[in-house]
Amino acid sequence: MNSPTTDPARPDTMTALSRITAGTPTVPRKTLSTTDKLRLAADYEWRHLRGLRSTWIVLSVAAVLAIGNGLSLLLVADANTAPTPAAVADNLQWAPTATQLPLLALLLIAIGTGSVSADLTRGTAPTTWLTAASRRTAFVAKVCVASLLVTATAVATALIAGVVGALALVLGGMPQPAWGESLPALLRFVLVMACWPVVAASVAALVRNRTASVLVLVLWPLIIERAAGVLVGRLLGADSLAGVLPFAAARAAMSGAPDTGDGADAALERTLLGSGLDPWTGVVVHAVFAIAIGCAGAWAYSRRDAA
Repeated sequence: MNSPTTDPARPDTMTALSRITAGTPTVPRKTLSTTDKLRLAADYEWRHLRGLRSTWIVLSVAAVLAIGNGLSLLLVADANTAPTPAAVADNLQWAPTATQLPLLALLLIAIGTGSVSADLTRGTAPTTWLTAASRRTAFVAKVCVASLLVTATAVATALIAGVVGALALVLGGMPQPAWGESLPALLRFVLVMACWPVVAASVAALVRNRTASVLVLVLWPLIIERAAGVLVGRLLGADSLAGVLPFAAARAAMSGAPDTGDGADAALERTLLGSGLDPWTGVVVHAVFAIAIGCAGAWAYSRRDAA
């Protein structure tokens, strides 16, 4: 009897599955609850994500850059003047107003798009679909794991920057800012960052090309949304439309420290934000958008076959 052979050009999905899920108890799927199915799929995604060298490289770069964010507080302080709450929030949020999106989000694009793009374009989908109870469960697990990692990274980098900034001000003989007044804006920053992997994974599922997904995620908040908002707003006679678009709402959410909008730079600040929404309203608008595009991404991932 001839033994079955394995095509060397194709990955052995069962071998990969056994390697990634090693140590996970084998339980018949019919006996698992929905929560258990999601937990097992999330465990698979976490094992995959933490096994990638790129994950740790990106997180290490984020940690190093966070130190720079803390040191940059020295640039907005002097011997008699502490950094303002708005300046503290902006530095610890990775300057979302100036860059139109936190630099951390651009740095972590791969964490949101990587596993979905790999599944759909690199032939790893069969392993994922064998592990998860359904394609929809697999997509939800990817989003949940990525969101938790990105949220933890946002919190960790803010803490690193805050500690470094406080120590730098002490060593420089400069007064400390009112750290507590920056906390609400930082909380909204973390909530916006938690939505980012949902958006990134969904774009990857809809576009099905990793390079194109990255281009969309970079150009959309930086250029496309603002230009489209102005154009459509003028056509419809609704100039305020641009201010309620998803990433304009996210920028509004991350503003709102006590002194935001005060002083001679208030007009420039409002122009860069591109939105007059209340900060917490901005959080809600951006979260609703993330849920909507997440549903579209789950539909696309569930309906499309891998390459």
